[in-house]
Amino acid sequence: MLRRFFTLFLSLSLLGGCGSYLPSKVPFVQQKQEDEDVRISREFRREAKKKLKLIHHLEVERYVDQIGQRIISVMGPQPFDYRFFVVENSQMNAFAVPGGSIYVYSGLIERVKTTDELAGVIGHEIIHVKSRHAARISGPDPTSLLVLLGIFLARGGSQAQAAGALGGALAATRQLSYNRQLEQEADTLGVKYMAEAGYDPRGALRFLKIIDQERTLNPVDIPSYLMTHPLTQERIAGVETAIRTLRLERPKLEHPDPIKKVQTILRLERQDSDAVIAENERLLGQYPGSAEPMHLLGVAHHNKGRWSETRENYERTRTLNPKSPGIDRDLGRLYTQIGEFRLAHEAFERSLSFEPREPLNHLFLGELFEKESNLREAVGAYLRAHNLSPLWAEPPHRLGIVYGKMNRLGDAYYYLARSHLLSDEDEKAIADLERALKILDPASPRGQVVKDELEAIKARRR
Repeated sequence: MLRRFFTLFLSLSLLGGCGSYLPSKVPFVQQKQEDEDVRISREFRREAKKKLKLIHHLEVERYVDQIGQRIISVMGPQPFDYRFFVVENSQMNAFAVPGGSIYVYSGLIERVKTTDELAGVIGHEIIHVKSRHAARISGPDPTSLLVLLGIFLARGGSQAQAAGALGGALAATRQLSYNRQLEQEADTLGVKYMAEAGYDPRGALRFLKIIDQERTLNPVDIPSYLMTHPLTQERIAGVETAIRTLRLERPKLEHPDPIKKVQTILRLERQDSDAVIAENERLLGQYPGSAEPMHLLGVAHHNKGRWSETRENYERTRTLNPKSPGIDRDLGRLYTQIGEFRLAHEAFERSLSFEPREPLNHLFLGELFEKESNLREAVGAYLRAHNLSPLWAEPPHRLGIVYGKMNRLGDAYYYLARSHLLSDEDEKAIADLERALKILDPASPRGQVVKDELEAIKARRR
């Protein structure tokens, strides 16, 4: 019934406008009784995949997820798993859905100056979820909340400018806007947790001042973030007070801020590579020894498949600044693509020594092993990536493919099912788990895991 309500209101709005490794269970399939917020979050994610254009670039996904998970890690046990998504949209916006789904628009990522500023936004949104603010403003009825979220989602889709949809969308946005008390709570706790996670809490204050300036300079075109997060001078003063109360020293950055690289990738996703190349060539003309524009120029050439130019810029970047964000990982991937396997291994060894718990390092190392036809080592690398980021759909997908090449079809279907489940494609997950169960011994430990997860997925769909 909830799904029918959800679909109906969306439609009305849019019409108006390796060995014997035994994996742990998928985190959100373990619960016997599913939390209402978790179910709402999953329903919303399914509709969001249809209505919003999500960015699936591996480095962008990992960057945003890493910020969120780092903040969550200092908050203690949580009743559900948090998922982070990047929406391709020029609006300066972000929003949170009950049950842990948080969406950040690419326009917002491109406007912040530092990762600390983005961490301030993400920390704020996490508190809205943790404290169940959406339920507190919409009432106890989960159906009404789904309806409001559905209309809000329609407003953010490709038909958001349709005049007929705008009235209903704005009405829903007003109903979903947080009041002063809830905004201050999200500000205060968000600043607290981001600081405990090692981010500079002044980033949250800088972001508020950025959107306040946007509102002042463009009073007609109000930043969309303000539609659901009303900004007042009292909020800004409250954040300043919270920062003074924390009495924290300015955190020491472990490595250069990766925000410029991520912003460049987002521009390349928009097919803006020629402008990126011209811009960074101009900067290199002004500052010949600057590692950052040299690295970003290499990223742009890499995007266009210009291997020799990419190699030259990456290798020169590493000579100038061996701590340039992800430079060894970039080199490792480039060397893999051009068949320089020895150099690729050396680059990934350096990258892993610097960031041993970064899943991207293990994922791309798995690619290298696959290229070398070393499938057992590829499985090990993908498993490490999966263990480090169990809610990321890419590692189990790679595992399914590699196990298929090894003719271990039970494992192949199992991990493909995991990937489908993490992508909220339950029907595909059920089909692959059933295929796995036909191959595996149901009485074996692996077969029992498959059977339990299959029953749990079917049970929550009843």
